[in-house]
Amino acid sequence: AGALPDQKGECDPPENPGANGKADGVLSIQGTSMATPVVSGTAAILRQYFAEGYYPYGVKNATTVYPNPSGALIKAVLMNGAQYLKGVDNGGDGVTNIQPYDNNQNFGRLALQHSVYLKGKTNVQLSVWDRRAVQDQRSDSYTIKIDKTDGCKYDKLSVTLVWFEEGSSIGCNRCLINDLDLTVSLGGKLYYPNGRSSPDRTNSAERVVVTGVKDGDVATITVEGFNLAKRAQEYSLVATGCFGGVANTMLGDQCSVFDCDESKSTRMSIILMAIFIPLGALCLCGCGLFFYRRKQQE
Repeated sequence: AGALPDQKGECDPPENPGANGKADGVLSIQGTSMATPVVSGTAAILRQYFAEGYYPYGVKNATTVYPNPSGALIKAVLMNGAQYLKGVDNGGDGVTNIQPYDNNQNFGRLALQHSVYLKGKTNVQLSVWDRRAVQDQRSDSYTIKIDKTDGCKYDKLSVTLVWFEEGSSIGCNRCLINDLDLTVSLGGKLYYPNGRSSPDRTNSAERVVVTGVKDGDVATITVEGFNLAKRAQEYSLVATGCFGGVANTMLGDQCSVFDCDESKSTRMSIILMAIFIPLGALCLCGCGLFFYRRKQQE
């Protein structure tokens, strides 16, 4: 979703297709049959990103290849950069409002521009900690500093923790066997994951998004082994934000079909036009008929 519609060979159309519609090279279709291959293909691209040494400098580098990133790391990067959706497009029935982490979108839509660092082509820089392990009732802490000195303009810090769980019992109510906790401390405030105001006791993927971060801000990320069924639990942790990289110069004054989505307002304008244009025409006809009859009577 970072294509340049005004450049030859790019696929984003100048105008967004509506629900079940198409425009140029973009087709709008809903459902898991479409979502699954998109996620799978994106995961393959992420694996290639690490295997070819693009991490951490945003350019291909044979000295920084990471040929075997864990599945938990790939999942964490995918979920960490996901962007909130504006609503559910129901075509002619309008748009249904939704909330972050609800059953309609959960973490949101995939967005590689907010997930990895490609120099001058994405919005964020990326830091990862793969195949780390935390012991029961112990914690690991990581410090990260917001650095915008080279031009990065992103105003958020996003941190995601992912670990793979063993199979739980059938019919369980609290199904986490190894419960880890993610918190982020910044500016004297403690942030909890997944839109909550307290630890998440349900999910094995936890994300904290802090908005409005400033150059020089220092965040402390903590991973705690709250309640484990074994001595230690392996996990992967990722963070995105401005960590000393350059700004995204790829889009310029353009934006993607998602960032420029005005389909709801456009649809409302069309509906209002469909109502008021005929009414206006009727009014004009009525006024014309009135004055015509009046003139005939004179």
